[in-house]
Amino acid sequence: MLKFLLGFIVALIILTVLPLAFLGLIPGVSTLIGAGPKDLGIKITKADSLAAQKKIGVEIIPIKNGIAKEDFTLEGKRDVSITINSKELTAHSNNRPWKNYPMKNLQIKIYDDGTIESSGTLIVSKAIPYAMGLGYSEQQIKDAMAQYKIPSFEVPIYIKGLGSVTNDVVSVNAQTVRIGVFPIPSNIVAEANKGAEVVLEDIIKKHSDAFHADEVSFKNGKMTFIGQLPKKQYVITE
Repeated sequence: MLKFLLGFIVALIILTVLPLAFLGLIPGVSTLIGAGPKDLGIKITKADSLAAQKKIGVEIIPIKNGIAKEDFTLEGKRDVSITINSKELTAHSNNRPWKNYPMKNLQIKIYDDGTIESSGTLIVSKAIPYAMGLGYSEQQIKDAMAQYKIPSFEVPIYIKGLGSVTNDVVSVNAQTVRIGVFPIPSNIVAEANKGAEVVLEDIIKKHSDAFHADEVSFKNGKMTFIGQLPKKQYVITE
């Protein structure tokens, strides 16, 4: 579910969608292999994961590859109003059963002023079927891969900035983005912010029968979501 909470988790927005473009802009990208993500000091427990699952409340139903036409579908819609802290959000983001979930070792930290800091490892090979699962065509993904000559490997990503959602309208203001040890130039980050807003609003529209965000805000170390989430999520797990 977090990739639809991607609609309001600005860090994951950039982490899972935009690096596909960034990777083609960084020289010596092979030197990133084996690097580790930045430690934000977020240590999670099983209790954090259970608390997040209870609050978000989406039932995850695993399906086997080849049985369903699509490897990711949402069902139902229900009103929710939740507040979740950094540890719960981090626990939930690392507890995704979807086979093609393209992130691992995620840490998400929300500051009192609403700043969001996130780090993790992007699995490029999984980002492609992941994007297809969100509703993008295979040809769109292949075109992007060809344009940026994107190899299949794992790369650490870091982002810090601000974000919000109001009535499904997304605002993205990433201020710092790094891939491995390489900082992304500010002019590219500015363009990425605009691109992220377009991508996220498109994803929300594609899944409007199961997701709606009246308000998503970040402050006092917590994220508040008011809107609608699906009742069930079907995902390929193997």
